[in-house]
Amino acid sequence: MNANLTTIMTISLPFLGAGIGYLIKHYIEKKKEISNELTKQRREIYQQYVNLIIDIFSNSKLNKKNNNTSMLSELYQFYKKYVLFASPNVIKAFSDYFQYVYNQNDSEDTDSKKSLELITKIMFEMRKDIGLNNKGLGKNGEMLMRALITDYDRIWK
Repeated sequence: MNANLTTIMTISLPFLGAGIGYLIKHYIEKKKEISNELTKQRREIYQQYVNLIIDIFSNSKLNKKNNNTSMLSELYQFYKKYVLFASPNVIKAFSDYFQYVYNQNDSEDTDSKKSLELITKIMFEMRKDIGLNNKGLGKNGEMLMRALITDYDRIWK
């Protein structure tokens, strides 16, 4: 009887192990597939944000009030798309920027350095979220905007 039990255990344990291994592998593959799709969605949405910010800076010769109104409208549209896909750090950085904008509308006191810092922090977190290296881009990604700002040294240093 003891020999039969040993034989059954010897035969069944590898099958049980193989079954568990298959389930674990299937779970990991499914999770990786979802992660890849999520990353693809994030890249597309984050690219829209970057395009928006660059367009705003390239059109900065427009009336500042109209530019701010248009920018906020486009940022709200972006918010609708990204809120489901963005990581918590990106959402927090975006929320910090909007809180700053809301407070600026109340006080009429604008601090362009703080605004740029919050904008670049969003891009910095987006890059981190999709797995890109941010080394050398500054604490909050200040170097991301250097190509768009003519008085970079005056603002950031």
